[in-house]
Amino acid sequence: MIRALICLLLAAVWAPAAAQAPRPAAAFHENVPAAYRIEIPSGWQALPNDEVDFAMRDVQADLTLYVRVLEGPYGDDRDAFRTLADFFKSDLDYLVLRQGLKPLPALGREAWNFVMRRTSQPRVELVVVIPQTPNGESSIYYHLRLEAPVRRLDAIESEMDRLLQGFRITGEPGGQPVRPRAEADTFRPPARPGEAPPPPTAAEPLPQRLEAWELGYALRYPAGWTVSRLNEFTVRLSAGRDPRNRESAITIQNMASTVAGGAYEKADDVAGAFRRQIEGLDPKAEFRSQRPFQYARTRLRLTGTEFSAAYRVGGNDWRQWQIVVPRPDGRAFHAWGLTAPAERFDEHAKVAGAILESWVIAP
Repeated sequence: MIRALICLLLAAVWAPAAAQAPRPAAAFHENVPAAYRIEIPSGWQALPNDEVDFAMRDVQADLTLYVRVLEGPYGDDRDAFRTLADFFKSDLDYLVLRQGLKPLPALGREAWNFVMRRTSQPRVELVVVIPQTPNGESSIYYHLRLEAPVRRLDAIESEMDRLLQGFRITGEPGGQPVRPRAEADTFRPPARPGEAPPPPTAAEPLPQRLEAWELGYALRYPAGWTVSRLNEFTVRLSAGRDPRNRESAITIQNMASTVAGGAYEKADDVAGAFRRQIEGLDPKAEFRSQRPFQYARTRLRLTGTEFSAAYRVGGNDWRQWQIVVPRPDGRAFHAWGLTAPAERFDEHAKVAGAILESWVIAP
């Protein structure tokens, strides 16, 4: 009896201390240029994934979340939601079970929910598309996709709600300059003895220099254009910050080849993926000037492919100039593309051509 009382007293003494034990700090993934942060809940682990900006998995619950930064243009937010809904419905591998607007009070905007079932395997997915700017024409959308087994269909929306509580938009996707990484193994092009790049002058049409050697290239661009890093593999050069020009942009993506475990074997495979994406936005899209593309600089000779497209989204006409070039080691492809409203495309295409001429791919 006395021993039992001692045990109870010890439990009473230690209980408050145990209750006040510090909780471990929450883990986060943050993409500063793309202006978002998401909490990695307890029991979840980040996954390496070259196809999205961020992925994490709860092995015990058999749940996987993928976060992708979607780049417009899609028109205003309502048009964007309709366009994306049509895109999902056009994919034969998915059966759309439910869709609708989803208020997100913590973010001060509405998102769109798509609950889908994969027809090729017993999985269900919930996609939430969040505009970066509320009640406007966003150029950035956050695409969160939660994958689960079919048996979790009734719980998938509550699981996504839990994850969305840890999602925050941290600001406006910025024009922070892209800097080379400081790791010791970062590629630096060898300099020839006595060779130095000429300093830019005020009269130069492309006075700004982007050195992204960790991505395998460098280029020049005009004053007034902004550069931002959308994710680890994607750079965006926007024609300006004002509403008239910010929709016109050059995007350069590095896409893994089958040699590196990616999905693309040839440059034509990458170009085909872009064509399918455009057709998902507008089934009546027109494709022109499909031909080989020859890159010949710094003694490199690379053969890729290019095409142009005209399509209509959200009641607006757009044009796109897309080039795909393989990396010299065959492990990735550079996908270089200009997208602009049709009425301003020719104006920006001239500048884009000069930027393309300045593009130096590292050997």
